[in-house]
Amino acid sequence: MRKTFAILTVLVLVTSPGQAQDKVRKSVFGANAGVSVPINEFAYHTFTYDAGFASPGPMLEAEYLYYGKFFGFSSSIGYSGFFFNENAYRSEYDRTLGGYGTNDVSAGNYQVIKFLAGFTLKIPEINHTEVMLLFHLGYAACFHPELRVTNSELGLINSVARNKGGSPVANAGLKINYWLNERYGVSLNGSVTTTEPSFGDATGPGRSFNMLMNYTSVNVGFIMNLKTPSL
Repeated sequence: MRKTFAILTVLVLVTSPGQAQDKVRKSVFGANAGVSVPINEFAYHTFTYDAGFASPGPMLEAEYLYYGKFFGFSSSIGYSGFFFNENAYRSEYDRTLGGYGTNDVSAGNYQVIKFLAGFTLKIPEINHTEVMLLFHLGYAACFHPELRVTNSELGLINSVARNKGGSPVANAGLKINYWLNERYGVSLNGSVTTTEPSFGDATGPGRSFNMLMNYTSVNVGFIMNLKTPSL
């Protein structure tokens, strides 16, 4: 994760979005909806280090972009929810306890609210279509779900209270805009996000733990050019 932040920071510093551009700059607002899919440790469904037992969930995003022919700035506010796989978690306790007693798992969902800002690289518009790469850094407010595991013979054997962990976040994405006219268009977006918040665990040995939350997002939405008069 540190390498990711270092690479993105260097790119932000060495890229010059202020170069002369031979096309009127666009000021664009966008709103998107889609799905976020956990990857790597965050998606593991077995008792391994940093396993998150997370499953795909909904995502929403609002964004602002200001760009010319090749370069620009962008920022966004996004929300992603991830379902906790209770069945897989219960199966792991059944396996670990060798069938001793009956296990019951109750859990909420993971939630991530991220605030991002960075720069945009794009190719010139072709046939009303723009393709661009977005590189962002920011802050993520992450919420761990309330989690309770009980065994019919042993009683309560694991519990984690719902709590918040804040962390830096890095994001890289691909965005395709198709303009229906000079003011309105539609967009298709894909991105990869990484963050590593620390959560509290009153019953754990260290009373806290870090969780690496890596996930991809795919969404569609609409875009509006704010610099063009209304039709």
